[in-house]
Amino acid sequence: MTDKLVQKHLLHGTQELELTDDTLRVTTSGPFRGRKVLDFVLATLNPDPVINKDRLEFYGRVKCGPMVSLYRDKPDPAAFAAFVDKLKARARAEYGDFTGWKDETGQ
Repeated sequence: MTDKLVQKHLLHGTQELELTDDTLRVTTSGPFRGRKVLDFVLATLNPDPVINKDRLEFYGRVKCGPMVSLYRDKPDPAAFAAFVDKLKARARAEYGDFTGWKDETGQ
């Protein structure tokens, strides 16, 4: 199962986020830097993001700086909201699978 979101920024370049199985792959490229690919295990992401100006940031479950940062409402608000909802749900589910913990709905 794959879900993808591509975000473009005039100065920062392109950021592609892809959900695959139990990971989030973030590929960034820009006019002043090369291509960079990072993989994050979804079980390590805190599913409750923090709004920071024009970005939505996902921190790790161990408090540190943001692990993943998305441009808010790009490419459009509906696609952005759908991807963020899916990312939050998958992060919760992966953490639940890892720990054996289930939420109130039994999922």
